[in-house]
Amino acid sequence: MLVIVLCLGAIGWFGQHDKVNNALYRAYYGDHGIPAVHQDVYKEAAATYDVDWRLLAAVHRVETIFSHSSSMRSSVGAIGPFQFMPRTWLGWQYDTDDQKGDVPEDEVDLTDLTLIEQYGGLGRDGDDDGKADPHSLVDSAHAAAYYLSEHGGQTTDSVDSIQNAIFEYNRSDQYVSDVMSFYEQYQDELSLLPGDATTTTQQVARYTIRYLDWFAGWA
Repeated sequence: MLVIVLCLGAIGWFGQHDKVNNALYRAYYGDHGIPAVHQDVYKEAAATYDVDWRLLAAVHRVETIFSHSSSMRSSVGAIGPFQFMPRTWLGWQYDTDDQKGDVPEDEVDLTDLTLIEQYGGLGRDGDDDGKADPHSLVDSAHAAAYYLSEHGGQTTDSVDSIQNAIFEYNRSDQYVSDVMSFYEQYQDELSLLPGDATTTTQQVARYTIRYLDWFAGWA
């Protein structure tokens, strides 16, 4: 039955690409899976700011399904793997007409470290390449770790404090619940994918994704 459902989802991919894409990746990663290629990024950023790397993984999972979300720009303008508002990244002292935090990327260089320091932004240069890119997994992971650390999300902080830090990251009770759910599941059991993709659900989702990627490139 599961195979049939996923295959039917593949057939309807062109009609509902976004929904099918996100559903397939959620099925692939399941409750305990994270991309093996991202683990070192999480660990390095987390160690820099004394947060649990599995918490970073949980935030990344909820924000963009490990950067596989069909849209890497939210409806309110948040961008990148960890979904920062451009003005949060650059700094709220930057003067713009948009009060929600959006800044057109052709208006100012969001990666400019001098501007980020000038305007008090969260942007971080995690890979020491001389810029802080909100679309970079490394840079945005460092920024997320820094923000969580500054708001009570360090490894020595209480569960309540960590939950408050998550709420500060995204002011939604449902968001806190979702992140904590994955965080706790990653603490109990962790699968590094694709190597640990052993369930039928994961295998079918994986091959469906590969087929759709191939078909999209061919089409």
